[in-house]
Amino acid sequence: MRRSHPWINNFNNWLISACRSNMDIKFIWSGNDAKALVYYITDYVTKSTLAFHDMFALAQQGVKSIEQQRVTHSIDSAIEKSRKLVLRCYNMIASQQEVSGVQVASYLMNYDDHYTTHTFRNLFLISIENYLQAELSKARLQEKDIDEERLEDMTTPFDEEQEEDTKQTEEQFLLEPTQTKNGARFVMVNTRLGYQHRSKDLTALCLYDFVSHFHKKLIDKSDRRLIKNANGSEGERLDTEGTKMNERYTFESAHPQASSHIVMKHTNPVVPH
Repeated sequence: MRRSHPWINNFNNWLISACRSNMDIKFIWSGNDAKALVYYITDYVTKSTLAFHDMFALAQQGVKSIEQQRVTHSIDSAIEKSRKLVLRCYNMIASQQEVSGVQVASYLMNYDDHYTTHTFRNLFLISIENYLQAELSKARLQEKDIDEERLEDMTTPFDEEQEEDTKQTEEQFLLEPTQTKNGARFVMVNTRLGYQHRSKDLTALCLYDFVSHFHKKLIDKSDRRLIKNANGSEGERLDTEGTKMNERYTFESAHPQASSHIVMKHTNPVVPH
């Protein structure tokens, strides 16, 4: 169709054939035009959240539906009733939330919801600090010749809140993916144990650099050959010169997984956080 009306956009036959969709070509003259266009596109592809009064009304509907079910089904425990209440309120609110076509397509195509220039790795310092504090207290008590029975008598009992906080800050074991010849697998990782029983060649590394540059890996056939060439030594660097393998180190014998896992250097460092 010939552009004979001021409200019809310019078009290009080649771009229309390539894109197979509607098009609107505009030359961006200045930074203000670019900012305005970015704002327009962002506002167009995203949908605002529901107003508070709308969310409150939907949550109220969810509560009413749960109350009606209690009349006929009253055998559920308090925890199960609470879970159903929260789930019903969430479903009521989520069902009324507008979602743009771009968001739906991004979800169906498994696109990331954010983009970063680096890869990040979790580092739980609180549990490590608690472990160090406990070991320091034990060392000080040993210097004063205080045995464990007397230590328990001297310890102030915790209340329920303090016990819950202590459980949340205990040492944690994480599942992290590792690549093998048979595909991706997962390994149990405890940062404190891995750092404490690392190879003596990595003694100069601080905890942050150790997490940033190294990760634990399950031993495969090629690793076993390297370990065999190193005479089965523990806490040593494996000889990978002349190969395309990343640097590899064995754990000290005190590590509970020294016979099944090694430490391997990242191709690209990660950022602990």
